[in-house]
Amino acid sequence: MYFPLFVDLSKKKILIVGGGAIASRRVHTLLGFGPRLTVLAPEISPEIRAYGEQGLLTLKEASFFPEALGGMDLVLAATSDAKLNGEIGRLCREQGIPVNVCSRKEDCDFFFPSVIQKGDLVIGINASGKDHRLVKKTRQELEEFFKHE
Repeated sequence: MYFPLFVDLSKKKILIVGGGAIASRRVHTLLGFGPRLTVLAPEISPEIRAYGEQGLLTLKEASFFPEALGGMDLVLAATSDAKLNGEIGRLCREQGIPVNVCSRKEDCDFFFPSVIQKGDLVIGINASGKDHRLVKKTRQELEEFFKHE
């Protein structure tokens, strides 16, 4: 079981390694909480690129390099390369940086929840990394409920 913890990200430096679909979803969710986001990837999705062009995050179009972890408060390893994600997770643990590894829950210090935000209300939904369908179904039910509120 994982404890839900709500954290002020407004001054946190967060590195997302990866520029594809998973990274795009993470960026989209995190931007609403005001962190200092950096995305590092050799290829960047159009959505992430647009956020960078708007000045909402820093883009680094390059392959992962260990020095990129320097000064980060939180890291999300969200590449399509499970081996690289695992290496990022290992390096983060060595440096005491909390890390989420999208390809292997056992390598995660925390899970990235499904987030619903309605005004000041923030709901994070998680099933301990075990049942993504349950999380999706619960999110849909809650979104439907809040449509009528």
